[in-house]
Amino acid sequence: AWQLQPTAPPYPAHVQRDAPPSINLEMVASALAAAPSVCIRTPSGARQIRRASDRNARVARRAIPAVISAAVAPQKVIIVNTNGGGHANIGFWLAKTLAAQGHSVTLNTIGSKDDKKMQKPPFTYFNELTSAGVQTVWADPGELATKAAGAQFDVVVDNNGKDLDSVGPVAAFAKQCGAKQFLFVSSAGMYKPTPTPPHLEGDAVKESAGHAQVEAKLATMPFSFASFRPQYFTGYGNNKDCEEYFFDRLVRGRPVLVPGSGDQLSVVAHAEDVATMMAAAVGNPAANGVIFNAVTNKAVTLNGMVQLCAAAAGVEPKIVNYDPKKLPEGVEVKKAFPFRPIHFYSYPANALKLLDWQPRHDLAADLKERFEFYKASGRANKDMSFELDDKILASLR
Repeated sequence: AWQLQPTAPPYPAHVQRDAPPSINLEMVASALAAAPSVCIRTPSGARQIRRASDRNARVARRAIPAVISAAVAPQKVIIVNTNGGGHANIGFWLAKTLAAQGHSVTLNTIGSKDDKKMQKPPFTYFNELTSAGVQTVWADPGELATKAAGAQFDVVVDNNGKDLDSVGPVAAFAKQCGAKQFLFVSSAGMYKPTPTPPHLEGDAVKESAGHAQVEAKLATMPFSFASFRPQYFTGYGNNKDCEEYFFDRLVRGRPVLVPGSGDQLSVVAHAEDVATMMAAAVGNPAANGVIFNAVTNKAVTLNGMVQLCAAAAGVEPKIVNYDPKKLPEGVEVKKAFPFRPIHFYSYPANALKLLDWQPRHDLAADLKERFEFYKASGRANKDMSFELDDKILASLR
């Protein structure tokens, strides 16, 4: 039988805050050509956040509307959620969002409840889900057919699989449980590099990529499906280093090494924005058979990411740009920097057009919240070595 997550101490009440002013992005193409130094901003309204605190962290999160569209009847949804990496936070936020919208939600985490991974966010926040009526359970994909035998669901979400072997059992379970819709969390990482960013849905992908093969297979299955391709993301519940890379160096007065000119465009979304996009597809015929770039509608340059993190930390950044093709022997750029050193920027064209969706988060404000969490975690005071940085710096002298 599936097991429920124990309840943890509750969090305090909400506070209100307005997001920073924003500007319209009708001229995305020209802005890209200009290679802006920080970020391209898009519409963002006022948002309500919850200030949450315990002895380890002070974080913030926006409250979610508790009413679903009258056009969508409440659905029974099961989310098959990964137990590691940043993607786990998508499932956490999706469960939270769907429950607040009136859907019946089961969050199935891969592995077991006593796995040491459950001692990290977002798993340590599961009390927020259970208090909202979400059932939290544990089972591997191949165990769903037996552990959930007889259960019926309208929608199955796979936020775990990366290839046919791992998604196949979940798709089979979707047929077994009578699901009418299958949502797959894919990856924007399979797009082929382009000299004309952003990546749009329909752009060329690496056909050998596991995610691409899964999307092709799901299109032949006896249920409607939609695929969501996230990129980099941040936000409450994140447990994979992104902004931490920059904070680690900034708070210690170290230079932040950025490969290339630093004008390369990327995109960093809040996990909640990815979740609200996916929630807008649940029970929505407009999503049938559609690929969605699960990202926010603004870009940030690599140097701009450093500048925003520095502003969040209240320090002046020291940026050192270097040629990633001239690294010292034994140093790989993918191990020395958390982002790809090229233009890697997707745009959520289909979600904006088909789902009546808009992102609600602002990266600069999100990074300020993440820095508060970073400070409270004690990481800023830990001893750290920066061997790869030092090797690169030595090679530049």
